[in-house]
Amino acid sequence: MSVLRNLLIVGLLVCVAYNGYVIYRNQLASSPSAEANDPDEAPLFSEEAFTQLAENRSQVTVQQVPTVLTAEQATPTDEFVANPVHENRTASLPVIPVSANKPTTKPASRFSAEETEPAETEVVAEVEAPTNEDITPRVLSFDDAWAEIEQSEAAFTWATSLSQIEQLAYRDDLTQQQRSQVLAKGDELSQTVIYAPNKHLAKPAMTFLPGMTLADVAQEHAIPESFLRAINQWPEDHNPTPGDSIKVVQGPVKLHVDLPSKSIRMTVGELYAGRIAIGQHSITVPEQSQLAAETLDEVTKLSFGDVAVVIDSENKVPDANSLLVTPDDWKLLRSFASDSVQVSWTDHPKPEEPAIAEAQPAETSPPAEPDMETSVAVETKQSPVDALKLEFYTPSATVIQGQPVQYGLEITNLSNKPSDLVQAVVNLSEGIEPIQVAGHTGRIAPGQALFDPLTIDAGESIRLTVTIETKEAGQFLIRPELQCARPATRYATEVQLRVAAAGTISAEAEKKETEATKPKESLAEVPQNPAKEIR
Repeated sequence: MSVLRNLLIVGLLVCVAYNGYVIYRNQLASSPSAEANDPDEAPLFSEEAFTQLAENRSQVTVQQVPTVLTAEQATPTDEFVANPVHENRTASLPVIPVSANKPTTKPASRFSAEETEPAETEVVAEVEAPTNEDITPRVLSFDDAWAEIEQSEAAFTWATSLSQIEQLAYRDDLTQQQRSQVLAKGDELSQTVIYAPNKHLAKPAMTFLPGMTLADVAQEHAIPESFLRAINQWPEDHNPTPGDSIKVVQGPVKLHVDLPSKSIRMTVGELYAGRIAIGQHSITVPEQSQLAAETLDEVTKLSFGDVAVVIDSENKVPDANSLLVTPDDWKLLRSFASDSVQVSWTDHPKPEEPAIAEAQPAETSPPAEPDMETSVAVETKQSPVDALKLEFYTPSATVIQGQPVQYGLEITNLSNKPSDLVQAVVNLSEGIEPIQVAGHTGRIAPGQALFDPLTIDAGESIRLTVTIETKEAGQFLIRPELQCARPATRYATEVQLRVAAAGTISAEAEKKETEATKPKESLAEVPQNPAKEIR
């Protein structure tokens, strides 16, 4: 075994030696001769190989993608490419042909000394001026304008709706019903858009920054500072702190006192801002109509020049030349007391005076004798009727104790002018009490029924009703009173009321007789037994 192992090892050594010899012979055959240059002295590129490559490339035509500057400046399809070795770079650059057609405008430079040629003037065709039909704005019909208002409301752009209402509400082509419809929608939306403190629908909320004052904010938006406090519901002694959100609207604020419609119309910027109902008492439109507030002895008074603005809270006839408003409306008007608020008026239409023709005597004929009847007719001046009529209607049946009874009050304006501040009061003696009023707003006090002041147009009448509770039996007195500021009128009358005790024979007999002749519900509903008025 040892001999075989030794022979195997000798064979392996012979193989390794033979492989080394073969490798050495191959390297010796491929190595350069001793006359060749050293590697450090050999050139990087072979000049002959590069020259041959350049000669082959110079004979090739290259198709380039043309870059078109103008129609005349297009590059040729076949262009000779310069060889960087055999040819001069500057001389071999292609020359771009220049068009002979000059541009319509020659660019000029203020650094160029050459004089620029005057540009050729182009003939511009004259444009015809638009006719009146083209520039006249298209007026929408009421149905189309109302559809736009409803569309803006549905899209929740209520400020746009108020702007459209302001443009539509007082157009001359609207009927009274259409105008009432538009104004009712405007009154509803303005309460949210203008006066709701936490609804920023007219303008985005404004952040109160350090160093700001409410006077600066109000001046920036052209509204009074008191009105800015009112729409944010801040008292006079409250000031916001930095970081608070402020509701703002864009002014200016305009007030229009419309005496025929008995209202004050408000406008903020281009938005309709609602109305205030007013009562009138011998109004004379002032020359100085600015709304002013004056405080004397801790009492604030509002006035449009000479016209006072008072609160209708005591149901008393105010002084002449004054406007009546509710307490809430008075506070709102108080916030408009500023020189920046524009005020305008619409007075009652004045009656047309009859034209008097001057008689010219004939030159040729002598003057004729005056006709007595004609003279009397001309000289007699008919004064307008200036009075009110009061009628008080009582039930014809006997009133039973414990049953309510209704008394009617009818007021008729016999004059040819509207009557303002008509006030009706019904006084009752002890033992009977008013429990309800109808026909007009009012209130009830112990032994007295008070109707709010009202206005009656010329030739019109109004029916008022007082429901009385009969607690006791006996004879009672009812005294209705009527007073009016214009025309100055005062009426009073007295009516007796007999109340029969419940369960008596006379009461039951009269009750059955009345039920057989007339329905029960018609009592005191038709004029019966009118009382005589006392002036």
